[in-house]
Amino acid sequence: MESVEVPGHQQERSLQRREIGKSLAVGVFAAGMLAVSLVVATGIQAGRSPAERAATSLVMPIALIWLLLFAGTIACFVRRRVPLATLFAIAWLTVGIAFNGSVAGRFLRSLEYPAASDPAANLESTLDAVVLLGGYAADNRFDVPQLGNDGQRLLLAAQLWHAGKTKTLISTGTATGDARDPSLIGRELLTSIGVPDHVIFEVPGFNTDAEMVHLKAFFEDPPEAWLELVGWTRAPSDTDRQAGGPSIGLVTSAVHLSRAMRLADKRGLTFTPLGCDFNGRPAGRFEFRDLIPSSGAGKAFAVAFKEQLARIVGR
Repeated sequence: MESVEVPGHQQERSLQRREIGKSLAVGVFAAGMLAVSLVVATGIQAGRSPAERAATSLVMPIALIWLLLFAGTIACFVRRRVPLATLFAIAWLTVGIAFNGSVAGRFLRSLEYPAASDPAANLESTLDAVVLLGGYAADNRFDVPQLGNDGQRLLLAAQLWHAGKTKTLISTGTATGDARDPSLIGRELLTSIGVPDHVIFEVPGFNTDAEMVHLKAFFEDPPEAWLELVGWTRAPSDTDRQAGGPSIGLVTSAVHLSRAMRLADKRGLTFTPLGCDFNGRPAGRFEFRDLIPSSGAGKAFAVAFKEQLARIVGR
């Protein structure tokens, strides 16, 4: 027996659909107005080119998600669905903060190893070794090594050697799976830009803490080739003469350097911090297009968040 829908119920459902449609239209309109306002405000503040870049940023996936969350927030408030509107608002704010370039830049800056000036420029004497922490390069699909986001590490290490600031370089890192070890990739890239192979040494380690363990073992019992290059012998008298230990620099990204130095201290290692990739942003003039979230900012925020977690748990 077929059920017969009461006309009054049909009207009620039709009215609900119309209300939902109206609230969604209001939400989409509000999101559109937000986008247009940001583009116009950017144009007034900075000119046509930045306004065009702002418009382009607004059609990127993260920005579209941000705008849709804003539309959902407005639509739910129009329908008086306060709990759901609150959830949408929280999600909108979370995306807006975690993927905001200005927030990510300041977050990074707060975690970067303190440096009043360029660390490498302050070196007054030649170091016995510079440790180049892995993680800045990998093989591409043609099995050719290529630099990643932290590639400045390798350039700085090579610059230090070419400038006569270090006698040797130590490339670190062990890969997981079938990938080649970062230490070997580092050696290959360094030699490709003119660093002699015989001054490069490799130390394993799956992560920064493991690298510090292996570095401690390296310096406690260094290979003869390294001792010859730095002008040391294993004779007790020479060991006494070098009571302060070898002079060693540590090259890594500025935001990672604090954790690396902390782990080095934990293992009893003394390094001269040589940070690079100072990507943190100081507080500057407010720009409207800074409000537009982006995937690049989200990645920077994730890097800073990871370092903050490591600091909290003592790693």
